[in-house]
Amino acid sequence: MDRLVYTALTGLQRAAEAQAVTAHNLANVSTPGFRREMAALSAGYVAGGGASVGARVQSGGEAPHDLLNPGRLEQTGRPLDIAMEGGAWLAVQDAGGGEALTRRGDLRLDSDGRLLTGDGRPVLGEGGTITIAAGFQSLRIARDGTLETRATDDAPYAAVGRLRLVTPDPATLERGPDGLFRSPGADADPAATVSVGTLERSNVEPAAALVELVQQSRSFELQTKLLSAAREMDEGSAALMRVE
Repeated sequence: MDRLVYTALTGLQRAAEAQAVTAHNLANVSTPGFRREMAALSAGYVAGGGASVGARVQSGGEAPHDLLNPGRLEQTGRPLDIAMEGGAWLAVQDAGGGEALTRRGDLRLDSDGRLLTGDGRPVLGEGGTITIAAGFQSLRIARDGTLETRATDDAPYAAVGRLRLVTPDPATLERGPDGLFRSPGADADPAATVSVGTLERSNVEPAAALVELVQQSRSFELQTKLLSAAREMDEGSAALMRVE
């Protein structure tokens, strides 16, 4: 009987994890460049440890990322909004000072002239974080990620830096707890391009995510019913064995 309870318990845990993943996706429907997570189960191999251990191998939960399906492109007309084309990613600085990757392209300048993403991540260029010196009238981003400024309307644009764009192998990308991706050893891609005045939205489909959440909720309820059934069976067995 305890094996049935254990099976129901692991089912409850996986159902709860799946609901958390879907809720996280729904919370980021409006986050530019967000890549949805998918709830999945990992296989487990029974090896050694005796029959009791083998009968209680717990299934593992995984949350792979949907990296191949891009989000919807939205024309904003804003000169600092960019959408990475193809498999390109934008390099940013994480909280520890290391390099991380994102598809978020709503860029802005802070009061110190630092180029940041919409969530405040410093954008990396060829020589580190990008800072634009004051005194320019307009700033634009070229298709190859080059940053250009000019002092007056009739002055020519001059390059002041270039975005660090990386095109990693999707199989090497790993999402960290901060929501940023990392690909060890990824080099800048000189052929990577961006679309200016455009934002890539989240690739989460709200309607599909809501349907998933309902299905996962029903799965959770089913596992609770299995626990109740196991308790009733246990009580019934105990009643049969009770000696008056």
